Amino acid sequence: MPAVLLSDKLNRTFQNSYIESAPLSILMSVIASEEVDPIIRRSLQREIGLLEMKKRLTDAEIKDFERKYGMDSNEFLRAFEDGELGDAQDCFEWWGLLRGRTAIEDELRKAKMVL
Repeated sequence: MPAVLLSDKLNRTFQNSYIESAPLSILMSVIASEEVDPIIRRSLQREIGLLEMKKRLTDAEIKDFERKYGMDSNEFLRAFEDGELGDAQDCFEWWGLLRGRTAIEDELRKAKMVL
C-alpha cells in the first residue's frame, strides 16, 4: 500500500475520538492486519493443499501395507501394540505412517479452523 494511502488511513483513524487515545503501535497493527490478512489466507490455503496431498500419499502407503498383510490398520495397530507382530521393519513403517497420518489430520483440522 502506498505511503499516502497509509497516511490517509491513519488520519481517518485519528479522527475517531474513541481511537485517538490508542497507542500508535495498536493502530499500526490494525492497519497492518488488514493488509496482511489476504497473504496469511493464501499461505494457509497453500498449507492446507500441501497437507491434503501428504495425507493422500500417506493413505496410499497405508493401503499398500493393508493389502500386503491382509488386515486393516485397526487390526494391525491392536496386534502390533500387543506385541503380536514382532519387530519387522514393515511393522514400524506402517505404525509410523499411521501416527504420521494422525499428525497430518490434526494440522489440517487446525489450519481449516483458522480460515
